[in-house]
Order: sequence, then C-alpha cells, then structure tokens
Amino acid sequence: MNRKIDSIVKQAKQSRKQRAQRNLSAAPTLQSLYQKSKQKEESLRVWGPYAEGDSRFRLKIAENGVERSLKFQTQEEAESVKEELLQKYAKTTRKTVAEALPEWLEELAPCVKPSTIGNNQKMVAQLPQNLVMGQLTEEQASKLYQQQVERISAHTGRRIATATQHLFLWVARHFWVWAIGKGYAKMNPWLKVRRVGKANVGKSQLRIDETRKLEAVAMQRAQNGDVPALGVLLMLYLGLRQGEVAARVVRDIDDDGRVLWIPAGKTRNAKRRLKIPEQVRPLVLKRIQGKKPDELIFYPPNHKTYHCGYFVAQLARLCRLADVPVVCPHGLRGMHATLALEGGATSDAVAKALGHGSFEMTKTHYASASSVANNESCRVAAALAGQSPRSELDRLLNQLGQNELESLLLKLQSSGRSGSDFEENRAI
Repeated sequence: MNRKIDSIVKQAKQSRKQRAQRNLSAAPTLQSLYQKSKQKEESLRVWGPYAEGDSRFRLKIAENGVERSLKFQTQEEAESVKEELLQKYAKTTRKTVAEALPEWLEELAPCVKPSTIGNNQKMVAQLPQNLVMGQLTEEQASKLYQQQVERISAHTGRRIATATQHLFLWVARHFWVWAIGKGYAKMNPWLKVRRVGKANVGKSQLRIDETRKLEAVAMQRAQNGDVPALGVLLMLYLGLRQGEVAARVVRDIDDDGRVLWIPAGKTRNAKRRLKIPEQVRPLVLKRIQGKKPDELIFYPPNHKTYHCGYFVAQLARLCRLADVPVVCPHGLRGMHATLALEGGATSDAVAKALGHGSFEMTKTHYASASSVANNESCRVAAALAGQSPRSELDRLLNQLGQNELESLLLKLQSSGRSGSDFEENRAI
C-alpha cells in the first residue's frame, strides 16, 4: 500500500516538474520580447511594477492576448525594463503605400471634392507602391522628391511644373500625417524636405480695352440666347469661379433676379450673397423662367458630371470672336479684382466678393500688382489731403439739389435702407 502511495507521489512530482518546465519555456524572455518580428506586429501592454514584499517587483505583460509576469529584485530595474519594452514594441502596423492609399482616399471622400481625390491619387501614384510607410526615412523621402523635381512630363516633354512637384510634396506630407494617426508610421519623413523653385502665381489677364471688347461680344451673344456667354459675364461682373457658375440652380436666383446665392464652394469663405448687375438681370430672369428650383441654369443639364474644361472652351470661343488673347476663367476672376481695385473698392470688399478669407490671397493670385499699388497710393494721397470716404460723401451730397436728394432718399427707403445718414450730411 505504501509502495503505491510512494509511486503516485513520485509520478505527481514528475508531472509537476514537467509542467513547470513547459511553463518556463513558454514564458517570454527579454530576448524574445526585444527581438523584432518579421510578421505583422501586435500591440504590447505593460502594467506595474507591483511591489510583492520588500524585495520583489512584478511587471504584468500582455502580448497577443496572452498575459505573463516578470519579476525583479528592485523597482528601478523593473521601471527600466518596462521603459525598454515599451520603446522596443512601440511598433507600427506594416502597411505599404498601395495598401494604405484606398483607405486614405475613402476617408477623404466625404470631406473633399472628387477632383481633389483624383489629384491626391495621381500624386501618390508617383511613389513606389510596395514602399512600407513606417520604414521610409528622411533621406529616402528627399531622394523621392528630387526625382519629382527632375521628372519629365509625358505630355510636354519638359520637366513638370514647379507647382506640380510642390503639390506632390504637400500630398505626401498629408498622407503621412494621416498614416501616423492610423498607426502605420511613427514619424513624418517629408517634414524636413524643402520645396525646390518658386511656382508661378496668377493667370494671364486681358487689358481693360480688351476686356470691354470681350464684354460687348459676350453681352450680344447672351442676348441672343447663348447661355455660356451669360455665365462668362457673371464671372467677369461678380468674380465667380467657373465651378460656382456651373453649379448654380434656379433657387439660387433670389429677390426677383437681384441676388445670387453661393451656398457653398471651394473654401469655407466661398459662401456668400452677391448682387446681380442690372444689365444682366433680365437675361437671368429669362433663363430661369419655367424651370424647376433644382435645375441648372448655366451648365448643360444633360451633363452628368461637371467638367472643368467646359467654360475654358466657351471662354476661348468668345475671346476668339472678340479678337482678344485667349484667357482662362481664372483670368476673368483676376480681372474682376483688378478693375474693382482700380475703381476704388477696398481690398477687404474685393476679397469678400471673391470668397477669400483675407486680401493676401487676392493680392497674391488675382489682382495685378499695379492695381494694388494704385489703390494704396490713391488712399495715401487722400489721407495726406485730409480726405476720407466720409468727407467725400459730404462733398457729393452737397452738390445735389433738393429734388435729387429727395429722389435719392425715396430710393434708399424703398430698398429698405435708412437715409438718415445722408440727411444729416446735407449742408444747410
């Protein structure tokens, strides 16, 4: 009987020893934890150290859903190992450019225009598609950008435009910013890459007499039912973007054809309300007559998607009919800014009319440098002469007769504005 008990105890001890050995071999060692995995990296979490008596400190480690413990003789040793583990295993998910791009574009889709999605996709297509995002270094990023600077365009046979390679760098930076947020990269290697060259700003503009010729031809064509010509006139009169003209529907025409609403646009500041010039108001009212509120006004309704080349081609046609140099719609927008400044409009008013947040954008890309300088010099001269908009208004009102003042007051009252300011400025 005793022999049987001794045999059972011996067998249990051997089994316990074997299990202990298996558990010891299964427990993670520092070497195994520090070694880099060539497969997909998993997250690592570390808790502690927890004091167990006066001379033992324990770290709790969770890796791949399995929890283990490591014990140390001092708290300092436990803290040091914890910091090393977290640094070593603060790894990123292995994602190539080709794998991450569709995910990025999908997240961008609700926030940006399809054209922006297309541009981003074209720029990222210039990167090696098998490139692991978390492994790109600053030196490699600099070399990739230099390749873009020297890249030859398949369409022109020359180096790509400076603005294009600047766009490539901008897209790459934002792509990696997104990747860092997703855990696909730890740092942005594009931040220290410096742009090469200076991009051209602004578009070619017509001269003032040439603009008058274009306006005359466009007006004549619009009166004869040429719808794109009417859209071109609005670009010139109101400084609209071609996309803002193409997107207008019947309900955007308000107050019996006096007001044009721009509910949204390229930027946050594009939302605005503009006054339609009286010379085109009858043409606009005629155009919307009998149409449904959501019908397009200036763009062919049979076109399923907006094409940016539509008004480019229409404006080129009108320029050739007017016998003036061919310009793009952005050139008309710039001409609007130039003429507005030459006419005495404030820089702030011009910027708001164009849908800009500040005049700096207007000054850099739209208004000619000479018109900005002329506008500023006129204001300086007026200030030195002791003139102000208020004093100039006083002078003009004093030149009006009694009947003219009363007529002006009635017009102001009929439009909902008060004439008290004008009355108090009238010289007695």
